[in-house]
Parts: sequence; structure tokens; C-alpha cells
Amino acid sequence: MATITPRIELVSNPSGGPTPTGPISIGLSLNKSLATTVGTDVKSGVAEVTILHTDNKIFDSTTPKPSYIYINNTSDTTIYAGSAGTAGTRFLQLLTGEFGWLPWAGQQDIFLYHAGAGNKNCEYWIFEI
Repeated sequence: MATITPRIELVSNPSGGPTPTGPISIGLSLNKSLATTVGTDVKSGVAEVTILHTDNKIFDSTTPKPSYIYINNTSDTTIYAGSAGTAGTRFLQLLTGEFGWLPWAGQQDIFLYHAGAGNKNCEYWIFEI
């Protein structure tokens, strides 16, 4: 077993100033972290994402294992994640430069796809619990 510590920090100014203004009337400062025990089975890579939903499976639920999943869109177009390889199952949309951290039950496959042209890169890490 191993330990990872994901952290998230959300910071903004109040909507009334100073610049850059934030989305709410008060300043926001949220910090959260959690030391998490994971197994040593870590999968990582850079997926060459296509417009075909079924081409880009990054998580296979055949032998389901709860996991923490990090996905980072390093491309110049929006990348989607879905659970069945079809557009109707989207659960995540990542704009250029956005990332996601998901605690995943492991009961569904995860496919990546985009609606642009050509292949696009998306980095992922999967930490099995």
C-alpha cells in the first residue's frame, strides 16, 4: 500500500473588487487535502483521443476496482469522458488546460473522445484503491 495526498485550492476576490473580481460577493479561500491510501497498481499515459468514442478506453470495468482518476486535457480542443463510449453518457467535459480528479467506484468503463478533427492528447493517471 502507498499514500498519495490530493489537494485542491479555490481562491477568488470578492465580486466588488479588487481586480480580478470573483464570482461571489465575498472573497473565497478554500483549501482541502486528504492523505489517501492506494495500492501500488498505477496506470498512467497520454491517450491519443479521437472523435470515435469507442477508440479511447482508459478504464476497464471488467474487473472493477475503486480508483482515483486524474485526467488532464493537454490538447487544443474540448475533451469529454463518458461511461459507455457514446455521447449520451458524458459525465466530464474538459476545456483546453482543464483537469479533473475523480474518486471512481470502478463499476463503469471510461472512454475519452472529442468533437474536433484529428487526434488530441489527454494525460491520465489511475490509482487503484
